[in-house]
Amino acid sequence: MTADLPDPLLPWARELAEAHAAKRHSPGAPCRGSVDLIDETARLRGVAAVARGRAVSLEREVETRPAQLAAMADALAREKAQWQALAVVELPDGHGSVDLEVQAGVHGRRAHGGDVITYDAHGVHNTHMDGFAHIGADGTWHGGIPVGASQEDEDTMVAWARHGIATRGVLLDIPAVRGTDWVTAEEPVTEADLAAALAATGVSTEPGDALIVYQGRDRFEAAGHSYTPGAVLQPRPGIDGSGAQWLAAQDPGLVLWDFHDARSNPGNLLEVHDLIWAIGLCLVDNSLLGPAAAELRAAGTSVGQLVAAPTAIHRSTGVLINPLLIY
Repeated sequence: MTADLPDPLLPWARELAEAHAAKRHSPGAPCRGSVDLIDETARLRGVAAVARGRAVSLEREVETRPAQLAAMADALAREKAQWQALAVVELPDGHGSVDLEVQAGVHGRRAHGGDVITYDAHGVHNTHMDGFAHIGADGTWHGGIPVGASQEDEDTMVAWARHGIATRGVLLDIPAVRGTDWVTAEEPVTEADLAAALAATGVSTEPGDALIVYQGRDRFEAAGHSYTPGAVLQPRPGIDGSGAQWLAAQDPGLVLWDFHDARSNPGNLLEVHDLIWAIGLCLVDNSLLGPAAAELRAAGTSVGQLVAAPTAIHRSTGVLINPLLIY
Protein backbone atom coordinates (compact mmCIF):
# COMPACT_ATOMS: atom_id res chain seq x y z
CA MET A 1 0.00 0.00 0.00
CA THR A 2 1.43 3.38 -0.98
CA ALA A 3 -0.23 4.96 2.05
CA ASP A 4 2.21 3.02 4.20
CA LEU A 5 5.21 4.64 2.46
CA PRO A 6 6.82 7.90 3.64
CA ASP A 7 5.33 11.03 2.13
CA PRO A 8 7.69 12.23 -0.65
CA LEU A 9 6.63 15.82 0.01
CA LEU A 10 7.07 18.15 2.95
CA PRO A 11 3.80 19.36 4.54
CA TRP A 12 4.18 22.91 3.24
CA ALA A 13 4.54 21.57 -0.32
CA ARG A 14 1.20 19.81 0.06
CA GLU A 15 -0.35 23.05 1.27
CA LEU A 16 1.10 24.99 -1.68
CA ALA A 17 -0.29 22.39 -4.08
CA GLU A 18 -3.77 22.67 -2.60
CA ALA A 19 -3.72 26.48 -2.71
CA HIS A 20 -2.42 26.47 -6.28
CA ALA A 21 -5.08 24.02 -7.45
CA ALA A 22 -7.87 26.07 -5.85
CA LYS A 23 -6.62 29.30 -7.45
CA ARG A 24 -5.31 28.21 -10.84
CA HIS A 25 -6.93 24.92 -11.88
CA SER A 26 -10.15 24.79 -13.92
CA PRO A 27 -12.11 21.58 -14.51
CA GLY A 28 -11.20 20.02 -17.84
CA ALA A 29 -8.48 22.57 -18.63
CA PRO A 30 -4.81 21.53 -18.44
CA CYS A 31 -2.64 23.60 -16.10
CA ARG A 32 0.64 24.76 -17.65
CA GLY A 33 2.02 25.84 -14.31
CA SER A 34 4.18 28.88 -13.77
CA VAL A 35 4.70 29.53 -17.49
CA ASP A 36 1.03 30.58 -17.75
CA LEU A 37 1.98 33.65 -15.69
CA ILE A 38 4.14 34.91 -18.55
CA ASP A 39 1.62 37.07 -20.39
CA GLU A 40 1.88 40.12 -22.65
CA THR A 41 2.52 42.39 -19.66
CA ALA A 42 5.39 40.19 -18.44
CA ARG A 43 6.94 40.08 -21.92
CA LEU A 44 6.73 43.87 -22.30
CA ARG A 45 8.27 44.24 -18.84
CA GLY A 46 11.16 42.15 -20.12
CA VAL A 47 11.55 44.28 -23.24
CA ALA A 48 11.54 47.44 -21.10
CA ALA A 49 14.41 46.01 -19.02
CA VAL A 50 16.76 46.09 -22.03
CA ALA A 51 18.90 49.24 -22.03
CA ARG A 52 22.18 48.32 -23.75
CA GLY A 53 21.20 45.59 -26.20
CA ARG A 54 23.82 43.19 -24.86
CA ALA A 55 23.26 39.48 -24.35
CA VAL A 56 24.86 36.94 -22.03
CA SER A 57 24.32 33.18 -22.20
CA LEU A 58 23.37 31.35 -19.01
CA GLU A 59 24.32 27.91 -20.32
CA ARG A 60 27.19 25.74 -19.19
CA GLU A 61 29.08 24.27 -22.12
CA VAL A 62 28.05 20.76 -23.17
CA GLU A 63 31.39 18.96 -23.34
CA THR A 64 31.84 16.46 -26.20
CA ARG A 65 35.57 16.80 -27.04
CA PRO A 66 37.40 13.47 -26.53
CA ALA A 67 40.40 14.82 -24.59
CA GLN A 68 38.24 16.85 -22.23
CA LEU A 69 35.85 13.94 -21.73
CA ALA A 70 38.78 11.70 -20.78
CA ALA A 71 39.89 14.23 -18.17
CA MET A 72 36.34 14.42 -16.82
CA ALA A 73 36.21 10.62 -16.60
CA ASP A 74 39.37 10.60 -14.49
CA ALA A 75 37.90 13.22 -12.18
CA LEU A 76 34.68 11.22 -11.95
CA ALA A 77 36.59 8.11 -10.90
CA ARG A 78 38.09 10.05 -8.01
CA GLU A 79 34.66 11.39 -7.04
CA LYS A 80 33.15 7.91 -7.07
CA ALA A 81 35.72 6.79 -4.54
CA GLN A 82 34.47 9.58 -2.28
CA TRP A 83 30.82 8.57 -2.74
CA GLN A 84 31.73 4.95 -1.98
CA ALA A 85 33.33 6.09 1.24
CA LEU A 86 29.98 7.69 2.11
CA ALA A 87 28.32 4.27 1.65
CA VAL A 88 26.34 5.34 -1.40
CA VAL A 89 25.02 2.12 -2.90
CA GLU A 90 24.87 3.39 -6.48
CA LEU A 91 27.90 5.39 -7.49
CA PRO A 92 26.40 8.37 -9.32
CA ASP A 93 27.94 10.35 -12.15
CA GLY A 94 25.57 13.24 -11.69
CA HIS A 95 23.78 12.28 -14.91
CA GLY A 96 24.17 14.72 -17.77
CA SER A 97 25.89 12.23 -20.07
CA VAL A 98 26.07 13.25 -23.72
CA ASP A 99 26.97 10.90 -26.59
CA LEU A 100 27.77 12.65 -29.86
CA GLU A 101 28.42 10.72 -33.06
CA VAL A 102 29.85 13.05 -35.68
CA GLN A 103 29.52 12.05 -39.32
CA ALA A 104 31.76 13.99 -41.68
CA GLY A 105 32.96 13.14 -45.15
CA VAL A 106 34.59 14.62 -48.22
CA HIS A 107 32.84 14.05 -51.54
CA GLY A 108 34.92 15.41 -54.38
CA ARG A 109 35.28 19.11 -53.71
CA ARG A 110 32.38 19.15 -51.27
CA ALA A 111 32.22 18.19 -47.62
CA HIS A 112 29.20 17.23 -45.57
CA GLY A 113 28.78 16.92 -41.83
CA GLY A 114 26.01 15.64 -39.61
CA ASP A 115 25.63 14.21 -36.16
CA VAL A 116 23.46 12.08 -33.93
CA ILE A 117 23.26 13.09 -30.29
CA THR A 118 21.90 11.24 -27.25
CA TYR A 119 21.76 12.99 -23.90
CA ASP A 120 20.49 12.67 -20.36
CA ALA A 121 18.44 15.82 -19.77
CA HIS A 122 18.93 15.93 -16.01
CA GLY A 123 21.63 15.80 -13.32
CA VAL A 124 24.06 18.41 -12.02
CA HIS A 125 26.21 19.09 -15.08
CA ASN A 126 24.36 20.42 -18.12
CA THR A 127 22.00 23.39 -18.20
CA HIS A 128 18.49 22.04 -18.72
CA MET A 129 14.82 22.85 -18.24
CA ASP A 130 12.77 20.42 -16.15
CA GLY A 131 9.34 19.46 -17.42
CA PHE A 132 6.32 18.31 -15.43
CA ALA A 133 7.28 14.67 -16.05
CA HIS A 134 10.43 15.00 -13.95
CA ILE A 135 9.11 15.22 -10.39
CA GLY A 136 5.82 13.63 -9.39
CA ALA A 137 3.92 12.32 -6.40
CA ASP A 138 1.02 9.98 -5.78
CA GLY A 139 1.17 8.57 -9.30
CA THR A 140 0.80 11.94 -11.01
CA TRP A 141 2.72 14.83 -12.49
CA HIS A 142 1.54 18.38 -11.87
CA GLY A 143 -2.10 19.04 -12.63
CA GLY A 144 -3.12 15.44 -12.09
CA ILE A 145 -1.42 14.17 -15.25
CA PRO A 146 -0.94 10.40 -14.78
CA VAL A 147 2.68 9.31 -14.62
CA GLY A 148 1.93 6.84 -17.42
CA ALA A 149 1.21 9.76 -19.78
CA SER A 150 4.96 10.29 -20.16
CA GLN A 151 4.99 7.05 -22.16
CA GLU A 152 2.15 8.19 -24.42
CA ASP A 153 1.29 11.86 -24.87
CA GLU A 154 2.61 14.14 -22.09
CA ASP A 155 3.15 17.51 -23.77
CA THR A 156 4.51 20.03 -21.25
CA MET A 157 7.57 20.95 -23.30
CA VAL A 158 5.49 21.36 -26.46
CA ALA A 159 3.00 23.61 -24.67
CA TRP A 160 5.76 25.69 -23.07
CA ALA A 161 7.62 26.04 -26.38
CA ARG A 162 4.48 27.24 -28.13
CA HIS A 163 3.57 29.61 -25.30
CA GLY A 164 6.91 31.39 -25.52
CA ILE A 165 9.10 31.84 -22.44
CA ALA A 166 10.32 35.42 -22.64
CA THR A 167 9.94 37.73 -19.66
CA ARG A 168 11.80 40.04 -17.32
CA GLY A 169 14.68 38.38 -15.51
CA VAL A 170 15.67 39.54 -12.02
CA LEU A 171 19.09 38.40 -10.82
CA LEU A 172 19.42 37.71 -7.10
CA ASP A 173 23.10 37.69 -6.11
CA ILE A 174 23.30 35.70 -2.86
CA PRO A 175 27.13 35.80 -2.38
CA ALA A 176 27.04 39.58 -2.82
CA VAL A 177 24.55 40.14 0.01
CA ARG A 178 26.34 37.60 2.20
CA GLY A 179 29.83 38.91 1.46
CA THR A 180 31.06 35.43 0.51
CA ASP A 181 32.30 33.73 -2.65
CA TRP A 182 29.72 30.94 -2.68
CA VAL A 183 26.95 29.27 -0.72
CA THR A 184 27.95 26.37 1.53
CA ALA A 185 26.08 23.24 2.61
CA GLU A 186 26.31 24.43 6.20
CA GLU A 187 24.49 27.69 5.42
CA PRO A 188 21.83 27.09 2.76
CA VAL A 189 20.00 29.94 1.07
CA THR A 190 17.02 30.99 3.17
CA GLU A 191 13.97 33.16 2.73
CA ALA A 192 15.88 36.00 4.43
CA ASP A 193 18.79 35.68 1.98
CA LEU A 194 16.50 35.83 -1.04
CA ALA A 195 14.55 38.78 0.35
CA ALA A 196 17.82 40.62 1.04
CA ALA A 197 19.10 39.91 -2.46
CA LEU A 198 15.85 41.20 -3.96
CA ALA A 199 16.00 44.34 -1.81
CA ALA A 200 19.53 44.96 -3.08
CA THR A 201 18.22 45.06 -6.67
CA GLY A 202 15.90 47.98 -5.90
CA VAL A 203 13.05 46.37 -7.85
CA SER A 204 9.94 44.45 -6.89
CA THR A 205 9.02 41.13 -8.44
CA GLU A 206 5.90 40.79 -10.58
CA PRO A 207 4.00 37.61 -11.49
CA GLY A 208 5.66 35.91 -14.43
CA ASP A 209 9.16 37.28 -13.80
CA ALA A 210 12.14 34.96 -14.16
CA LEU A 211 14.01 34.73 -10.86
CA ILE A 212 17.70 34.08 -11.50
CA VAL A 213 19.36 32.92 -8.28
CA TYR A 214 23.16 33.15 -8.35
CA GLN A 215 24.84 31.18 -5.54
CA GLY A 216 28.49 31.22 -6.64
CA ARG A 217 28.75 27.74 -8.12
CA ASP A 218 31.27 28.85 -10.76
CA ARG A 219 33.65 30.07 -8.05
CA PHE A 220 32.98 26.94 -5.96
CA GLU A 221 34.01 24.68 -8.84
CA ALA A 222 36.92 26.88 -9.91
CA ALA A 223 38.29 26.41 -6.38
CA GLY A 224 38.39 22.64 -6.98
CA HIS A 225 35.13 21.56 -5.35
CA SER A 226 32.66 19.13 -6.92
CA TYR A 227 28.92 19.55 -6.63
CA THR A 228 27.09 16.62 -5.02
CA PRO A 229 24.86 14.57 -7.37
CA GLY A 230 21.24 14.05 -6.42
CA ALA A 231 21.74 10.36 -5.64
CA VAL A 232 23.85 11.30 -2.62
CA LEU A 233 21.32 11.90 0.16
CA GLN A 234 23.06 14.56 2.19
CA PRO A 235 22.93 18.35 2.55
CA ARG A 236 24.71 20.33 -0.15
CA PRO A 237 24.97 24.00 -1.19
CA GLY A 238 21.60 25.28 -2.33
CA ILE A 239 18.22 26.69 -1.34
CA ASP A 240 16.38 25.41 1.73
CA GLY A 241 12.68 24.95 2.44
CA SER A 242 12.06 28.52 3.56
CA GLY A 243 13.73 29.74 0.38
CA ALA A 244 11.56 27.42 -1.72
CA GLN A 245 8.43 28.83 -0.11
CA TRP A 246 9.66 32.38 -0.72
CA LEU A 247 10.23 31.61 -4.40
CA ALA A 248 6.72 30.17 -4.74
CA ALA A 249 5.21 33.23 -3.07
CA GLN A 250 6.69 35.51 -5.77
CA ASP A 251 4.62 33.79 -8.51
CA PRO A 252 7.62 33.45 -10.85
CA GLY A 253 7.24 32.43 -14.48
CA LEU A 254 10.39 30.37 -14.04
CA VAL A 255 13.41 30.02 -11.76
CA LEU A 256 16.99 29.65 -12.95
CA TRP A 257 19.74 28.67 -10.51
CA ASP A 258 23.25 27.21 -10.34
CA PHE A 259 23.15 25.16 -7.11
CA HIS A 260 20.06 23.00 -6.52
CA ASP A 261 18.07 22.05 -3.41
CA ALA A 262 20.00 22.23 -0.15
CA ARG A 263 18.33 19.01 1.09
CA SER A 264 18.74 20.37 4.59
CA ASN A 265 15.60 18.72 5.95
CA PRO A 266 15.59 15.43 7.92
CA GLY A 267 14.49 13.34 4.93
CA ASN A 268 16.88 15.00 2.46
CA LEU A 269 13.81 15.87 0.38
CA LEU A 270 13.93 18.25 -2.59
CA GLU A 271 12.86 21.64 -1.28
CA VAL A 272 12.64 23.48 -4.64
CA HIS A 273 12.28 20.66 -7.15
CA ASP A 274 9.08 19.57 -5.43
CA LEU A 275 7.55 22.88 -6.56
CA ILE A 276 7.40 21.31 -10.03
CA TRP A 277 4.65 19.03 -8.74
CA ALA A 278 3.15 21.47 -6.26
CA ILE A 279 2.74 24.58 -8.43
CA GLY A 280 4.00 23.56 -11.88
CA LEU A 281 7.24 25.50 -11.51
CA CYS A 282 9.37 25.82 -14.64
CA LEU A 283 12.90 25.24 -13.36
CA VAL A 284 16.21 25.65 -15.22
CA ASP A 285 18.98 23.73 -13.47
CA ASN A 286 22.76 24.24 -13.63
CA SER A 287 22.65 27.71 -15.10
CA LEU A 288 25.98 29.49 -15.56
CA LEU A 289 25.32 32.70 -13.66
CA GLY A 290 28.71 34.13 -12.63
CA PRO A 291 29.35 35.96 -15.94
CA ALA A 292 25.82 37.38 -15.97
CA ALA A 293 26.14 38.59 -12.38
CA ALA A 294 29.42 40.32 -13.21
CA GLU A 295 28.08 41.94 -16.38
CA LEU A 296 24.92 43.22 -14.74
CA ARG A 297 26.91 44.55 -11.81
CA ALA A 298 29.19 46.47 -14.19
CA ALA A 299 26.15 47.81 -16.03
CA GLY A 300 24.56 48.97 -12.77
CA THR A 301 21.45 46.84 -13.13
CA SER A 302 19.94 43.58 -11.92
CA VAL A 303 17.33 43.06 -14.63
CA GLY A 304 17.09 42.13 -18.28
CA GLN A 305 14.96 40.21 -20.72
CA LEU A 306 15.20 36.47 -20.10
CA VAL A 307 14.53 34.21 -23.09
CA ALA A 308 14.39 30.44 -22.54
CA ALA A 309 13.02 28.62 -25.58
CA PRO A 310 12.80 24.83 -25.07
CA THR A 311 12.70 22.37 -27.95
CA ALA A 312 9.13 21.16 -28.49
CA ILE A 313 9.56 17.45 -27.83
CA HIS A 314 6.50 15.38 -26.94
CA ARG A 315 6.89 13.22 -23.79
CA SER A 316 10.15 14.94 -22.85
CA THR A 317 10.94 15.08 -19.13
CA GLY A 318 13.45 17.87 -19.73
CA VAL A 319 15.58 19.48 -22.44
CA LEU A 320 19.04 20.97 -22.68
CA ILE A 321 18.66 24.71 -23.11
CA ASN A 322 20.62 27.92 -23.64
CA PRO A 323 18.84 30.71 -21.72
CA LEU A 324 19.78 34.21 -22.82
CA LEU A 325 19.67 37.34 -20.68
CA ILE A 326 19.49 40.53 -22.74
CA TYR A 327 20.18 43.76 -20.87
